[in-house]
Amino acid sequence: MAKKDYTQLANDIVANVGGKDNVNSLIHCATRLRFRLKDTSKANKAALEELPKVLTAVSAGGQYQVVIGDEVVPVFDTIMDTYRFSAVDSETSTGLRADGTDPVEEAAEKEKWFEKFVAVLSGIFTPFISVLAGAGVLKGLAILIATFNLLPARSPIYISIDALATGVFVFLPIFIAITAADKFNTNRFIAVALAAAMVYPLTDAKIPDLTHLGSYAVNFKTYGGAVIPTILAIWLESYIERWFKKHIPDVMQLVFVPFLTLIVAGLLTFFIIGPLGNGLGMVLAYGYKFLYNLSPLVAGAILGGTFQIFVIFGLHWGILPISLINIKAYGYDTLLAVMFVAVIGQFGAVTAAAIRAKKLKNREIAISALISAFFGITEPAIYGINLKYKKAFIFGLIGGAIGGAVIGAAGVKCFQYTPIMNIFEMPLFIGHNSSVMMAGIAGVIAWLSSFALVLAFGFNESNTEKLFAKVTSGKKSLTEKKTAAVNAKQAAKSEAAVAVEEEPAVDTTGLQLVDTVFSPLDGQAVALKTVNDPVFSSEAMGKGVGIVPSTGQLVSPVDGEVSVVFPTGHAYGLKSEDGAEVLIHIGINTVQLNGKYFEASVQAGDTVHKGQLLGTFEPDKIAEAGFDCTTMVLVTNTNEFAAVAPQTGATDSGNELVKVYKK
Repeated sequence: MAKKDYTQLANDIVANVGGKDNVNSLIHCATRLRFRLKDTSKANKAALEELPKVLTAVSAGGQYQVVIGDEVVPVFDTIMDTYRFSAVDSETSTGLRADGTDPVEEAAEKEKWFEKFVAVLSGIFTPFISVLAGAGVLKGLAILIATFNLLPARSPIYISIDALATGVFVFLPIFIAITAADKFNTNRFIAVALAAAMVYPLTDAKIPDLTHLGSYAVNFKTYGGAVIPTILAIWLESYIERWFKKHIPDVMQLVFVPFLTLIVAGLLTFFIIGPLGNGLGMVLAYGYKFLYNLSPLVAGAILGGTFQIFVIFGLHWGILPISLINIKAYGYDTLLAVMFVAVIGQFGAVTAAAIRAKKLKNREIAISALISAFFGITEPAIYGINLKYKKAFIFGLIGGAIGGAVIGAAGVKCFQYTPIMNIFEMPLFIGHNSSVMMAGIAGVIAWLSSFALVLAFGFNESNTEKLFAKVTSGKKSLTEKKTAAVNAKQAAKSEAAVAVEEEPAVDTTGLQLVDTVFSPLDGQAVALKTVNDPVFSSEAMGKGVGIVPSTGQLVSPVDGEVSVVFPTGHAYGLKSEDGAEVLIHIGINTVQLNGKYFEASVQAGDTVHKGQLLGTFEPDKIAEAGFDCTTMVLVTNTNEFAAVAPQTGATDSGNELVKVYKK
């Protein structure tokens, strides 16, 4: 199977986040490219969302997030191979505006404290999210083996699986140290050395659990899996290291910076920062448990119904560490159980959307997204279908809320942390005073609730379906009024799309007409700037026009040679005998149809004459599949000529369309 080439997509993404010089750093999570930009105002959200594979773009948590979905890793790798951006999620910038101001510093001042906090946690945890998820599945396997006595407790295979599953969580401070060092701009190896010192007492039985410095009690064996103490320790260490670098002569720094940093940061960690971090963690754990225990049913419903809203903005990273703290403090967590049904709610909604979808494009997106959602990754479902059409997202939240109420009332607990919840993680619910069966029932209820709602009411794919019928005779419901407003807005937009917008007059005084590109289609020629594609409308690919076709017969607009025919049949390149290079691109994003509804009648290298059939396509079926059929006719070597003058208005194939001049 041929390997996909993401080079063009990678280049387009970088160009539309403001170019390579606007990027401070780039990391990724399970579905998103997370840029740290020097100036977010330079990012082109609309252009990004038109790119294939890009579901949406969101500025949140101090990052500019480009949501890709399942293929985020190869896209990330391609960008990094090409541009070599820093993988350090740094907030600092060396790029200044023309007036001398620092856009990053200015943006940082505007960020709310919670956004900064989330940005830190996201930058720390997302680089190894896949390892945590994989270890969670391994732990589930180990629990199943132990529960059903599939292997003896002393079996080397069982011990190996359990060690592989547990090791990452016991030594989590080392993982945190690596990414936190990048986040806080400090030496990775000093940070890892400090984290290793924090977990080392767990490996030495001779070190007592509790010692005393005078009357001050010090617990050295409390940092296995520690989150807040480790983050605070590395944050403190970064300042201490920078201070020593500033004050120690260069010739002595190699030895004395690590030595002094470790001893100062280490002692402060063991005697002050560590206990403080543990205390803060216990406050968070106790506060969450207190609120949850007031009414597990209500708490489960609220969390289940709102958790995926946090996912939209990537803010769930501000919540998930509580699960780690709960497991460390109490040996179990309830937040992950609710997260499980919240995920399944969106999974059920997008599954029904795949059945209800009338547009081919939406059906294909929904099918792909439901597969991701099955494995616990809901962003493709949310951005591709559910949130896009709103009703499906709301129904998914309702399913999550119902499932959350059930799983909360049943007292289901999770005994191992994992950042991604799916059915393969269900063994993690096996334990004291918990019920994996009730977790399964809650999951089925969440899935069925959202699935049934979308199946019954649809997901407003055409913006005409009603959520509720009229509630008062002779009056329109709020839903109908909203629907009517949306329809009117879309109708106006459609009329504007086909309306003739005059091109600015091109001064051809003193210029020689050297070529004429004739219309390849019957239809309405519109100004290129009105075309709903920023790449074409910006004239980045050359001047020309868009044609809203009335037929599916495409003929040659020039005498010349066919230079390229795309395998999908949606685009043709020609070179006229007089030197104009013409690109004909049928529709917007129609490459995603993979040739369906297109048929080429020529091939690259053929000599063609004006009016000769190039190919056919089916405009009605392309439109039904959810694509804009506007066909671009561009002179791609515009810069080689003195002027290119397009004409708009009703046109038939063979009419003059674009005139090309030279001096």
